[in-house]
Formats: sequence, structure tokens, C-alpha cells
Amino acid sequence: MYGVAYGKLYIAGEYAILEDYSKAILLGVPKKITAIIEQSDTTTIFDTLYNKKVTLDENNKDFHLIQNFIKFIQNYLKSKNSFSLTILNELHGKNSKYGLGSSGAVLVAIAKAMFNFEKITFDDLLIFKLVVLYNIKHNIYSSMGDVAGSLTQGLTYYEKFSHSKLLSLIEKSSSDKEVIESSWHGLIIRKISTNIPIELFAHWTGDSIDTREHIKLWNNNKSSKIDNYLTFIKQSNTLVSELYLTFFTNDANIFLNTINKIRKNLLFLESFSNIPMETAPMKKYIEKFPAGKQSGSGSGDIVLGFKNSGKPFSINLILKELQIN
Repeated sequence: MYGVAYGKLYIAGEYAILEDYSKAILLGVPKKITAIIEQSDTTTIFDTLYNKKVTLDENNKDFHLIQNFIKFIQNYLKSKNSFSLTILNELHGKNSKYGLGSSGAVLVAIAKAMFNFEKITFDDLLIFKLVVLYNIKHNIYSSMGDVAGSLTQGLTYYEKFSHSKLLSLIEKSSSDKEVIESSWHGLIIRKISTNIPIELFAHWTGDSIDTREHIKLWNNNKSSKIDNYLTFIKQSNTLVSELYLTFFTNDANIFLNTINKIRKNLLFLESFSNIPMETAPMKKYIEKFPAGKQSGSGSGDIVLGFKNSGKPFSINLILKELQIN
């Protein structure tokens, strides 16, 4: 039995999506994480990222997240079955990550594999809620957009749930099952199907960025520049809504113009937040296209270029280091 999760790109909505009820558009790419489960007398975990095998209770800092998540899902499923888990990770190069996500996608793939192993039906919303609930219970806080974007290949529209209302729901509920089966205020995850004639070029910059450091800057500077932050968030959500509509009108020109407005808004955020957005090579790469922007936290990882292709939406994922002459 197996489960698959996909690497993700932020097409729109980064940073603002950290706030409740904000909006984002993500793209699940062909690079993926596959979790394979086979019956075994003892539960073991092998991850190609570390090229190492451990048991479920073995003390190894690289596997704590996965070990605890397996126990969390077993408890939810009321299962005591043992198995061998193999994790095939395509989201990292030999010595660095690409910026396509990893930890959230790993948990999505494992949850899908465990449900399949137990022969229990599930949908993407259930998997999303389980991964988010696990993260919150282990004090791991983020937009959870990476989780939403890794559920399926292709485009996804995501609106972030109310964190405070979810915490209240967790406190009032008698079980994880009750939390999962309840409605989460504000949460929307919607698959996008489109024939918009846009070709996306997603190029790895060669620089790997720790998103957590950028999120710290977001949180640390917010109170002192609250008016600017609110302006940025409002504009981001407006532009995500405008971009979302183009996937149904198939208007490539409005799409490209909106991407450029999203880039301008991210550079506005940089101007007052001290969060670095674009390196010099990223700027030069973007200038080669009618529209472009960073994907995610910026200052490295993946840079995006868009053009009108005359053919339905497509992606070129280029995972060799960016070279700008």
C-alpha cells in the first residue's frame, strides 16, 4: 500500500496566508513523496532523505516528527498493526532542498498510506485536517498552505481557517475524531481545473532558504508596522481573488498583469518588513518573462516566470541551479 504527496509552489498569497481567512493559490508539481507500507512484525521507517532505517520507538531526532505522527494516526484509527514504512523523497537534491516543501508533504503521504494499509476510505479534507491537528498539538504553527498544496497534483485554491476558533474547538472537543468531523471556520480547499493558455517556468535558484526565519521577521515586525501589514494583506487577498477568476475566464493577459501586481505587493512588503524577497539573479530571471515572481518565502528556493503559450496551462520545473549571464 502507498500514499503520495506532491511538492508545492506558491502561485499567489505567500505571507498573507499566515493570517486567518487569507487566500492563496498553490500548485502541486510532478515531484513527489511516496510512502510505501508493507506488513511486518515490527514497525520500521526508512527514509531516502537520510538513507537510514529506524524503529518506531528508536531515539533519532531526524525521525521524531514521523514517529510521533505514525502514533497519532494509529491512535486515530485505533490500530495496533505493525508495518515497514519506506519514504521515497523527490523534494530534495543531493545536498539541498528545492523549496517545494517537505515535512508537510511527508505527513500527507504517510497518512494516505496508513489509511490505505488499514483499508479505510478517506478524502483530501480528512488528510489535511489530520496533518494540521497533529501540527497544532505539537506546537508547529504555519499557514498550512504547504499541506493543502501537497494533497493533489495541479492547482489548488486555499483559504486559511480561523486558528483561534480551531483552538477553541480542540479545547471543547472530547476526541480528535470530534475535531476532525467538525466544520473548521473559514477553511476552503478547492481543486482548480483550467485551460488558461499560460506556461509556467519554475526554476530552482540554487539557494535554499529557511522559511522559519522569514516567518519570524513577519511576526516580529507586524505590531510596529500594523497599518502597512494590513494594507499588504488586503491587497494580497484581492489579487488572489482576481487571479482565481482568470482560471475560469481563461484571460491570459489579465493573469499576467495580476501576477505582476502580486510581485509589486511582495516588494512593498519587503520595503517595510526587512523580509528579503528577490536576489539579483531572481530579478534578472523574472525580467526575461512578461510576468514573474518568487514562490514562497523568497530570496532563494524557486523563482517563477510566466508567459502566454496559446496552449492549456502547463509547467516546466527546472531543478538545476539558476545561471544568469
